[in-house]
Amino acid sequence: MTMTATGDRSGHASGSGSSGGSGNASSTSSDGKGAGAGLGRTRHERRSAAERASGALDNRLGRRGFLVRAALAGSAMTVAPLRYLLKPGTAYAAICGCSNRDCDCGASCCDGYTEFCCTLTGVNGCPPGSVVAGWWKADGSSLCGPNGPRYYMDCNAGAAGPCGASGVTGATNDCGCDCAGGDCGHRKTCCTAFRYGQCNQHVPCLGPIVCRVVTCIPPWSIEPSCTTAPATDNFTRFHDAPCLHSAPTPVANVDAITQWGSLPVVFSNGLWYRGYDRVDQPGMGQAPFHYGAAGHIPVMGDWDGDGVVSPGVFADGIWHLRNSNSTGQPDGTFAYGATGHRPVVGTWAGFRHWGVGLVVGNQWLLRHHSSPGQPDLVFHYGTGAPDEVPVVGDWNGDGTMTPGVVAPTSSGLLRWKLRNSNSAGPPDITFDYGLNGDIPVVGDWDLDGKWTPGVVRGNQWLLRNGNSFDDPDVSFTFDTPPGIPLAWASRIRR
Repeated sequence: MTMTATGDRSGHASGSGSSGGSGNASSTSSDGKGAGAGLGRTRHERRSAAERASGALDNRLGRRGFLVRAALAGSAMTVAPLRYLLKPGTAYAAICGCSNRDCDCGASCCDGYTEFCCTLTGVNGCPPGSVVAGWWKADGSSLCGPNGPRYYMDCNAGAAGPCGASGVTGATNDCGCDCAGGDCGHRKTCCTAFRYGQCNQHVPCLGPIVCRVVTCIPPWSIEPSCTTAPATDNFTRFHDAPCLHSAPTPVANVDAITQWGSLPVVFSNGLWYRGYDRVDQPGMGQAPFHYGAAGHIPVMGDWDGDGVVSPGVFADGIWHLRNSNSTGQPDGTFAYGATGHRPVVGTWAGFRHWGVGLVVGNQWLLRHHSSPGQPDLVFHYGTGAPDEVPVVGDWNGDGTMTPGVVAPTSSGLLRWKLRNSNSAGPPDITFDYGLNGDIPVVGDWDLDGKWTPGVVRGNQWLLRNGNSFDDPDVSFTFDTPPGIPLAWASRIRR
């Protein structure tokens, strides 16, 4: 895909595109006339003016692969030739435009970059109706650890016009070009028609960039459609906003997960269908990725402690775990258990990384790590009946995941029995929720730190925010092929 910026400066990086192209973006002006048209200047004089202007721009904009300094000066002379040639200043000031607002050219709205999503919505995730279209990274900020890169992800609006080969258009019905909130002190929104193209390549045409998401997690670990094609712009490394440091801080388009908690996923014949946006509006979710095969038992956990929940499959006593939500080879494969054992996963002692476990009858055999070896915890819980389903969650919000069982009753309701310690003993919490035949799921649906029940009935999800009998707090339809439902999160609350 050829990546093209139209209109004003996109505020992005140089790098490689995701479709095998060079990744170079071009910036075009709205006027096809020469920069010195009607001013009687020679070609040499025009070139000298552009070169002088480009020198003034270097310190402010940095050297950016897709935004050649002389080209920007030429754009200024095309758009505002008299203003540029007869007044002191820079080409940048001449074309600052400020998103149709009468702002001082030193205002944030005029710096050429798009605003952060959390400034617009309070959530560090793509707003409803927008999708991640690409990403770049910035090194050296120290905001993601001493040596960790900071990742910026563009959320593009839907398109209301043809895109052509670029895959992007400035036409959209979702938003209008302006300073964010109409405030010159905020960067622009919905103004720049630009697309890196590493993400959601199955969407052939997108509108302008609505806002930016910032994360310390690689984009391809959050949005599986993103490729690893690199793009770097260290000039943006200190771009920041107070809302990026509020608690909790959501990350990624995919779900604004730390705002909305766990989200639905369905494993169907080796394909993983994940909902995104928010838990009560999952729609069709993201493009599925392939991992595992029909007959495998799916699990999701944070195998490496990076805060990202990613897939795994269990088959005939072999675990195949992957550290990113994408198609690919396992990052870890090992034997633990046997055919007929039921796999469970969780952080049994509050560790950052998750361990694996087995339920054999009513015996629980838990390991603190995702590796082969002897169980660290062994105890009996539940009856071991064939229709009893083991579940795992942090029922009291203490940071440790503990056992539970769900079984049908003669009343026609599912009975939940949850325990707050990884040991034998009676349940700490007992309640009925769901109907016999429903598939139980658990998750922290509202991000209060406590895991609570849900049931899946066909393609309808009915979720509770409390461990008690009551009507569902959230219900929705998640249209996927039949499969095994479970919950996932792109970021774990610590």
